[in-house]
Amino acid sequence: MSKYESRIERWRPRSSTVQEVEKSLDRYPDLSEPELAKLMRQFRGLSLVDKAVIMGDERLSQKLALFYRDHEPDLRTPVAGPILYVLLPAALAVAGVRLFLG
Repeated sequence: MSKYESRIERWRPRSSTVQEVEKSLDRYPDLSEPELAKLMRQFRGLSLVDKAVIMGDERLSQKLALFYRDHEPDLRTPVAGPILYVLLPAALAVAGVRLFLG
């Protein structure tokens, strides 16, 4: 283990989810359908920092590139959910102000 790796571990220990994703990526593409579905679910839930750490890993970066090449459309975050979380409260606030002010 290099000094760089030990510093990262000390600053921010890897979560169990990140460790599972790393193990699955290390075995990719030799995953069963349920394992692949679990990897995709877990990967979508990772933070940007965790994804960046995996991208920076020399051993996993090539496997991650293959994974993205094969499944990029499925890994995109849906836009509708976050938009609803912003627009719905804003619309309710506008409606409340209009009712209050007449």
